[in-house]
Amino acid sequence: MSIIEKLSSLLPPDRMSTHADHLAVASRDESTLEGVTPLAIVWATSTDDVRNIVKLCLDESTPITTRGAGSALEGSTIPLANGIVIDLSRMTEVLAFWPDDLQVRVQPGIIYDNLNEYLKREGLFFPPSPGGSGDVATVGGMVSTNASGIYSVKYGGTRDYVLQMEIVTGTGELMKLGNRAVKRSSGYNLVDLVSGSEGTLAIITAVTLRLAGLPEGRLQTAFKFSRETDAARAVSEMRKYGLDVAAIEFLDRRVMQALNSLKGYGLEEVPALFLEFHGPEQVLTSNSELAETICREMGGSELTLGEGQRPWEIRHFVTDAVKYRKSGYAIIRNDVAFPISSLPEIVDYCYRLGDENDLLIHTFGHVGLGLLHALILAKREDTRQWQRATDVSDLIIRRTIELDGTISGEHGIGLGHKSLFELEHGSSVELMRKIKRQFDPRNILNPGKIFDM
Repeated sequence: MSIIEKLSSLLPPDRMSTHADHLAVASRDESTLEGVTPLAIVWATSTDDVRNIVKLCLDESTPITTRGAGSALEGSTIPLANGIVIDLSRMTEVLAFWPDDLQVRVQPGIIYDNLNEYLKREGLFFPPSPGGSGDVATVGGMVSTNASGIYSVKYGGTRDYVLQMEIVTGTGELMKLGNRAVKRSSGYNLVDLVSGSEGTLAIITAVTLRLAGLPEGRLQTAFKFSRETDAARAVSEMRKYGLDVAAIEFLDRRVMQALNSLKGYGLEEVPALFLEFHGPEQVLTSNSELAETICREMGGSELTLGEGQRPWEIRHFVTDAVKYRKSGYAIIRNDVAFPISSLPEIVDYCYRLGDENDLLIHTFGHVGLGLLHALILAKREDTRQWQRATDVSDLIIRRTIELDGTISGEHGIGLGHKSLFELEHGSSVELMRKIKRQFDPRNILNPGKIFDM
């Protein structure tokens, strides 16, 4: 029997497909990388499903790619042509809820926004927002990439909230990692190891999360600057002063232009910082006043938004605004992160590279933690321009590594930046390969992602 026939005997007809439309969806993610059509897609609804599928694929030496919403941005969920896709998007249950402990256990397919809608009845939330994809991003996918977003400057990333997980390894073995204790010092931290491993070590079938209380109050504000580097320096100063800020988002003038083009916001087309503060009213007021003082010292002033406009609703459309700015163009992206003091230099470097190579580069991101997205527009059909844009993206990453930064602050490596992974990690990549072999000795779990075996 073929692997397809064996899968058909293992699962009900509505949970396995080789239909061309289903395979086309499973062949790609939100990156601009080429898709790859798998042999089949299967929908798991339980841990037992996952274990049985993994054991079958182990026997057949068939590669497995795990998929949630498919919203990954670096090709980490692009499958292999001779492999299958396990889709966990139907595993959406809240398995247990302990509001007094500020903890919840969920299946991996639950969507971030849906989970927070469930939690708010008890005045709680899961803080590490995945940015503009909260309405589609699954918790399992967030854990797999250690996702984070606009509130990471105050609350941290996904890994900071994972207490315990149930996993299936590449041998089909079921393991429980971690426990529900928030403070612990016992053994190797395997929970953090699997978090951010992009499905290469194990398939997560349940996860216990630490939660936070909904803030008493929120205050949002925005500031404009004449130069991008002035806005970047203002961020450095705010962090130096220890300002208690929940979010600091940087948008360059080109991003503001793109937003106006897509949505007709009527924004001033200048560099801007969007800020949000959490806490009691007195804290909100004092922090926002200090932020304003710092911004004014850096040459900034308050940015007035139109009636009914809110900073994060505007921020939500940034990627789409860049994506649709020039017809026929696609995005080459990166999400470099670096010591906060390097932000002005990186922003300036991006613009110099763009000017020197006749490329339109947009920069924005969660700069409160030194994370910057540099989105480069190029025509895929123009092979020279596409290669030039790819080379520029690599130069940005190389400069970041020289400044003791990282290739990726939140999207992961996947296929998109695998070629530069060893430049950042050096000889420790071989240690990672050894760890991979312990979890997945036959290399069937998302092979070829992050690094090659």
